Amino acid sequence: MVDTGAEYSVVTQQIAPPMGNEVDIMGAMGVSARYPFLASRKYSLGGHNVEHQFLYMPECPIQLLGRDILCKLQAQITFLPGGHARLDLPESGSSTRQHNPASQETQPVKIAVIMPREEEWRMAPTPPVTPDPYTLLLGIPGVWAEDNPPGLAVNIPPVYVDLKPGATPVALRQYHIPQKAKQNIQTHLQRLKDHGILKFRVSPWNTPLLPVQKEGTQEYRPVQDLRAVNEATVTLHPVVPNPYNLLALIPGDTKYYTVLDLKDAFFCIRLAPASQPLFAFQWEESTTGARHQMTWTRLPQGFKNSPTISGCALSQDLLSFNAQPDKVVILQYVDDLLLASSTEKDCLSA
Repeated sequence: MVDTGAEYSVVTQQIAPPMGNEVDIMGAMGVSARYPFLASRKYSLGGHNVEHQFLYMPECPIQLLGRDILCKLQAQITFLPGGHARLDLPESGSSTRQHNPASQETQPVKIAVIMPREEEWRMAPTPPVTPDPYTLLLGIPGVWAEDNPPGLAVNIPPVYVDLKPGATPVALRQYHIPQKAKQNIQTHLQRLKDHGILKFRVSPWNTPLLPVQKEGTQEYRPVQDLRAVNEATVTLHPVVPNPYNLLALIPGDTKYYTVLDLKDAFFCIRLAPASQPLFAFQWEESTTGARHQMTWTRLPQGFKNSPTISGCALSQDLLSFNAQPDKVVILQYVDDLLLASSTEKDCLSA
């Protein structure tokens, strides 16, 4: 809709990424809110091309061509007898919109967006999520992280961690952990010990645990400060792909997508017994006060090479995935998988 009373032109769909600059807009009910400008794009209206930044307002009932873009186009609006209005654009002929309040045949002024092919997905409608997530949970309970221990990458050999030349054991004292956090963390550590991911081990290495509170809850989880170990070990060359280039591999005709987040994927990869002492930490029981060292039998979180090792291991396992490239595309980013297909059936079967 052409709106000469609007200072900014508005779109209700995010046709480009936000630029970071925002503006306060006063709504019809007198409530003010901030909205972002989108990145500049080329547009075509009545044969006239212009580059412009639109204001993104998803709550707006209709898209608006405001004074900003009308001025760029040097548009002229002429009101004619009989309630008609004509929009004229210099050097590009004229685009006429017949407006009659009593008629339902009014044709809107249309503007075309010229955008790179890799961003055409912004204009695609989002299909509903199917099937219902709770149906999936009940139908195949064995694959979900809830109430199940981490799996084991049986085809991946135990990982050996190489030390830098001259590296010696580092033993750092454990930070104080409040009793409230200690009780939560002990439950978490006991669960990992029951699954064989942690075990008691005396080691000359020791790095501290940090209590991190889960946002919006009273629960805490342990995060090991492995900076000293990361400094003493050899860094592997990272093979993590660029997300932008990865998403550009999705065919334009895909409509259905499945995203799989492999929770605790690092814990699926065994750590060689000779390397386990590197990741030891001290723990004090919350009930008895007894102190002992524990270490990981699986690839620990916080270790600098864990994402690279895990990503390579997952890529190796995916070689046996019987996908049909003409029907299903599978993309991997570290421990996240995206399956894309043009049909719901092919997406679910994959």
